[in-house]
Amino acid sequence: MENNPIDLILSGASGRMGREILKLVMGNDKFRLIGALENENCVEIGQDAVKFIGQNSGITITDNADSISFKSQNNLVLIDFSNPKNTINMLDICVSKSIGMVIGTTGFSEKELLLLKQASKTIPILCAPNMSLGVNKVFAILKEVVKHFDNNYDVEIFEAHHRDKLDAPSGTALKMGSIIADTLGLNPKDSFCFSRNGRKTNRGHGEIGFSVVRGGDIVGQHKVIFAGNGEQIEITHNSNSRKGYALGALEAAIFLSKKNNPGFFGMDDVIS
Repeated sequence: MENNPIDLILSGASGRMGREILKLVMGNDKFRLIGALENENCVEIGQDAVKFIGQNSGITITDNADSISFKSQNNLVLIDFSNPKNTINMLDICVSKSIGMVIGTTGFSEKELLLLKQASKTIPILCAPNMSLGVNKVFAILKEVVKHFDNNYDVEIFEAHHRDKLDAPSGTALKMGSIIADTLGLNPKDSFCFSRNGRKTNRGHGEIGFSVVRGGDIVGQHKVIFAGNGEQIEITHNSNSRKGYALGALEAAIFLSKKNNPGFFGMDDVIS
């Protein structure tokens, strides 16, 4: 029935994003939590998934995917916010059980991304470096704005995140750079510049520079600077909390639950 909730399995349940999603799922009749996964070193294994907010979901955090019932009478989706190695492990399980995946994990290698795309020939996968609906609107804006710039403007991308974020630059910053490069007809491998340390040459033609900050509990800041002669144009997105990311992830789960066919999707498919 249409009113049946979407059954969710959450991989990375005790992480920052996992907890934000859990807070939104509890009391939301659109979703039903049926599994919460973490890595074997997580100190919260064996605890209720929402103990951190003083509630009881009846779902215990586990590192054993085999202990979760993947059988569902409703649409079943796995949301993954973990790490690339764990995501690939979850990928094998989801393919074997024909379960759609929403992937918010970042930092994948080219080989790992290829595995995701190969799996999307069998199951529906939505993979996005940033689930925020606002950020994805910025992506759409960039595609249009960049068309109006010529080579007299230099492009710099700045991003800042909390001290524990591992990948740098962020997947969001790289996505912004890719959008700009594609629109301008540039090859990212040739145009992306991640360090100027020790360099004694001028800024290259068509160069897209990246600057990274890791510190404190910064949720997420992204800024694209178009620097011309005597002026700068900036497009900025700041996240004040992770709630926006979590809301986007749940919208992605709703979108994916309606897909009966395999495919590789992004947040642009959700907001279009």
